Amino acid sequence: MTVTERAPLNRALIAETALSLIDERGLDQLSMRKLGAELGVEAMSLYNHVDSKDDLLDAVADRLYEHILDAYTEPDGPWRVRAAEMALSYVSVAAVHPNAFPLLVGRPPVSRGEQRFLDRVVAIFDGTTDDLRVAALAFSVVANWVVGTLVQQASSARELPDLAPDGEFARVATFRRELLVNLSREERFAEGLETLLHGIQARYFSAERDPLAMRSSHP
Repeated sequence: MTVTERAPLNRALIAETALSLIDERGLDQLSMRKLGAELGVEAMSLYNHVDSKDDLLDAVADRLYEHILDAYTEPDGPWRVRAAEMALSYVSVAAVHPNAFPLLVGRPPVSRGEQRFLDRVVAIFDGTTDDLRVAALAFSVVANWVVGTLVQQASSARELPDLAPDGEFARVATFRRELLVNLSREERFAEGLETLLHGIQARYFSAERDPLAMRSSHP
């Protein structure tokens, strides 16, 4: 596409192009000058659509949340089915855009995209509970686990030296082989998510009418 044929600038186009640059070069390499060059305009033209570099990053985060919601099929079934699908949609987008992933976890929750995302999250609990505090507790448990798992997976992606199969740490070597070789990353994630959702069901929803069971959740 030549400069004369380029699409008119708008916030969505700028954000999507910025996301592509982050994917290709890394978050720390994004600049207004490089983004303007990619779009075929002067950097100052971008400020007609974004207020600042921080506002640009908010716009990119919005695009990521839109991609998550696009991937989310909102299946029929109990809340656990919908929650699992939302978690997997989040993970799928994080896997496609690993360089931009910090924008989902390291910025204040003020963007419109995140508000839309959280609105869909709240809807997961429709028909299960009207207590938004309980819904927030359940969501925070899943969100913290998902984000922590993604960070852990990223940090363990490097190749580790082998441990001796016998000797003092023979059991450790076997355990690590099961953890990192025999169990795929997808299998570990699916098992962990299912176990987590089962625990949330038992803690917050199966005993929701039991004041003794819920007491620790309402200090």
